[in-house]
Amino acid sequence: MSEGKLKRDNFCFVCGKENPRGMHLSFEKKEDCVTARFSLPNYYQGYENVIHGGIISLILDEAMAYLQSLEERFLTGKITVKFHSPLYADEEVEVKAWIESDRRKYKITKAVMKKLNGKTVAEAEALMFVLKESKE
Repeated sequence: MSEGKLKRDNFCFVCGKENPRGMHLSFEKKEDCVTARFSLPNYYQGYENVIHGGIISLILDEAMAYLQSLEERFLTGKITVKFHSPLYADEEVEVKAWIESDRRKYKITKAVMKKLNGKTVAEAEALMFVLKESKE
């Protein structure tokens, strides 16, 4: 990989379909956001039957990175996560991410994970640096 360039493959731990150990989440791009609905098995737990906060943070980060266009890639420069309620194993949730502020070389993005009853699990804000994709 050359400096400042990111090359796409299909091995992302969160969304890559070719990663045999990955989560295989499917994000849907909409006009101004991305969303994904899923549940996680207890394989991802911290405490008994409670999904680990690091896994929740990982998914929020991935949702915000998934906002990228075909011409640019995002790298997380800084992320802040606020937890509201536990996510239990096998509990279905939806994550949604959007661009809050768009600058030339960086973007401020936000994401929220909610249970289907509307209760917020966690929310995040990130500073995402923009890099051009490598064609190599």
